Amino acid sequence: MTDQLHVEISNKNIGKTNMMSQMIRFIILILVVLLLFAFLIPNFNYIRVPNLNNILTDAVIPAIFGFAMGIIIAGSGFDLSLGHIASMVASIVAYLMSRGLDMHPVLAIIIGLTVAALVGSISGFIVSRMGISSFIVTLGMQFLVIGARQLITRGQSVYINNEGFKWLARRPLGLSNLVFILIIVAVLCFLLMEKSAFGRKIHFVGANIEASRFSGIDVHKITFSIFVLGAILAAFGGILFAARAGAVQINSVDFRLLDAITIAVFSSVLFGRFRTIGIILVAILISMIATGLSMLGIQTEWIEFVKGFILLSSIVMSKFNHEDKMIKKILVNHQKLQKEI
Repeated sequence: MTDQLHVEISNKNIGKTNMMSQMIRFIILILVVLLLFAFLIPNFNYIRVPNLNNILTDAVIPAIFGFAMGIIIAGSGFDLSLGHIASMVASIVAYLMSRGLDMHPVLAIIIGLTVAALVGSISGFIVSRMGISSFIVTLGMQFLVIGARQLITRGQSVYINNEGFKWLARRPLGLSNLVFILIIVAVLCFLLMEKSAFGRKIHFVGANIEASRFSGIDVHKITFSIFVLGAILAAFGGILFAARAGAVQINSVDFRLLDAITIAVFSSVLFGRFRTIGIILVAILISMIATGLSMLGIQTEWIEFVKGFILLSSIVMSKFNHEDKMIKKILVNHQKLQKEI
């Protein structure tokens, strides 16, 4: 018992050390970005209220997409269709509130999220019950969704005149309603993924599927659920995008897939697992970078290039981070063996 206690204490100490190290790296990264833009842009100041408001508002939708992809990745899955699902749902919601239908925004949003849940459930069922790679399944689903939204909109933009719907992106208190919505979504994700038994099961499945099965966890149910949750969150992000933009094109939110992958992977590398605060901080960091590059007059394609570079860098970092964890596990096991001898 004493030896086991020593091992558990060692594991906790290693976990705390890892978290502190990750936080220090992240803080250093933010400081580097701040210093870089302060040097390159005259009179640049993130603390000014307009700049801060824009940065926080711009981080909302990518953060929600990061939650969607983060939940799926935490459960050992991947979804290439999230951006396309978001665009389709945004188009459906906008269509239901216009062109003579004049549907109430709440009802239109419920229908849109229901469609997203249906799409996510199809992907989740195929992956969980048929054992097909989530990458392949969601790649196929991506093209199905593209075709479906083409039929719905016929390739035309849908403009939104419903002021009640646009209120989601208003600034009645000086800060965008989107920021308050993000706080609510973040709290729900925190409770689900970091405080509930269901969230722990998702992490267990993501860490080791076979061990989860032997532990009595319903892996099929967990896998099915993460795709449904991911699709709903992505669709909600698309709805918020439509409320902010006031119009929806057929591919308005497709590009958010890169944001979702970048934020989810980068956050996972920095914080070791799904961390709600980690996803928000990474989303804010990327928003800061995008804002700074825009103020420098950098074209949009170069901003996307930078995001891609961050994604590739985080993937490389994840390899070294994984190797570092394996070394520490070996050391802990070695300590345990020595005590037993």
